[in-house]
Amino acid sequence: MAGICLDNKETINDKNYANKYPNDSCLPNGGTGFTGTGDVDAKNGLVRESAIQAQISNLLTNMNATAPGTITEEKIQPAADFSSKSSMLRSAIDKEYCFYYKRYMYILKDVLMTAATSGESITTDSIYLKKKANAETINMKLNQILQVMQGLVNSRLGSLKTYYGGSTGVNKMNDDLNKTRSKLLIHTEMLKNVNMEKDVRSSMIDYSLEKNSSSRNLLGIYGFMNIVAVGLLFYLYRISKS
Repeated sequence: MAGICLDNKETINDKNYANKYPNDSCLPNGGTGFTGTGDVDAKNGLVRESAIQAQISNLLTNMNATAPGTITEEKIQPAADFSSKSSMLRSAIDKEYCFYYKRYMYILKDVLMTAATSGESITTDSIYLKKKANAETINMKLNQILQVMQGLVNSRLGSLKTYYGGSTGVNKMNDDLNKTRSKLLIHTEMLKNVNMEKDVRSSMIDYSLEKNSSSRNLLGIYGFMNIVAVGLLFYLYRISKS
């Protein structure tokens, strides 16, 4: 979902990055999210399909936008209402996602930079550990919001099969959601890794070494080209004299 949340101009800092979404959340339990083994698969951290569908049903019911059954000429209006109100719901979910997305990008960068530049004692720093835990919580919320959004998209597809189609329709949206969710799951594993700080520092060192090596190679190429250029000028000078 590259280029998302560009309309959100909020400035995020240490004072507001952990704020809770101020409007009605698409997540259950007052916006805390899905909890417990009954809702979440402990092995992969994904919300169970049954829990997602139950939550979507609740959200649509609250908006008086229950999905129509077989769409007939007499049921065009209910179908249109479902389409319109589920679009409104998706827009609301988008706003909640962006609210947490900007905060996640802020705190994730903070946590990674601290892990990369601090010593071994960082693993016992209470402020750092709190930020890391907050990053993990926001990561979880983003994962669950994406699953709710994807469930809503599939709900619309099942009820209004001709509403979307083609390469720009629901299939592409599902692909984008899956790719973003996969990246967040990788972040989840990283944040939970007890050796994250060592891995980050090691990666930073490898990156620096590779960058320095590339710089030396470029300098060597430039030096060789300078020698060739000087030789060519000298050759042209001798030709002109003769």
